[in-house]
Amino acid sequence: MIGEVGNKSGEAATSMRSAIRGAGRVALWALVALLLARGFFATVSGQGAPEPSTVRAGTGEAEEAFAVRFARSYLADPGDPALAGFLAENTALGGGRPPRIEAAVAQAEVSATEGLGDGKAVLTVACELRDARTLYLAVPIARSRAGGVAVLGAPSLVAGPAVAGVESDRPQPLAGEGAGEIALLARHFLTGYLSAESPGELAYLVAPGTAIQPLGGAFRFLSFLGVEQLGFGEGPRRELVARIRAEDTQSGAIYPLAYRLGVRKDTRWYVTALAGVAS
Repeated sequence: MIGEVGNKSGEAATSMRSAIRGAGRVALWALVALLLARGFFATVSGQGAPEPSTVRAGTGEAEEAFAVRFARSYLADPGDPALAGFLAENTALGGGRPPRIEAAVAQAEVSATEGLGDGKAVLTVACELRDARTLYLAVPIARSRAGGVAVLGAPSLVAGPAVAGVESDRPQPLAGEGAGEIALLARHFLTGYLSAESPGELAYLVAPGTAIQPLGGAFRFLSFLGVEQLGFGEGPRRELVARIRAEDTQSGAIYPLAYRLGVRKDTRWYVTALAGVAS
């Protein structure tokens, strides 16, 4: 009798645990369903999701890309109705007419940005046309708090950037007894630099441990115009400006060129660096 009671008690306990586990599973799945339902309704209603936008706030590169796209489209046809897609509400460009001849933009990039405050700015886009002209188009834009960008009105054609009012370095005549040797080194090095196929061909002229990649015959040395040094002094290290004339072997164009060379004296003078070239 006692055994039967014990068995019945054990069965009851087992049934209770099974019921608890089942209720737990039901509660867990109910929670998952609730979370999924909330996410679905938030997506449908637009709550909790970022507002769609082609350009986000604070992304300068995206704003520049927007201005470049507008500039390209505007110069291709300033009367194109599709330009309305770039404009802010209640904004119009006015009448326009496409070019009589092809004036396609070959390349365009933002060359200047002027902030006007309150999310507004003027981005100047430098547009290189296929007819070799460069037009600078100042595009007024505004950025909304949601991150959208729009053109505020017709752009303006402006002048290109002025040449910087800075004074170039003033080279001095080569100083000291080694002036002749330095000038000869500069001439031989630049002659080889234009014609050599590999750095090894310049090894005798450059300092040990230095490798300079030559132009491999793309240009032909025509004449040596002279060499001067930057700064004063007769020390074993100098910075030079050597001037030459060279011909483009493919086009036949002749260019006056100036090279900055670093030189050093050990047992003799060597070239240690060529400005603009990793060594």
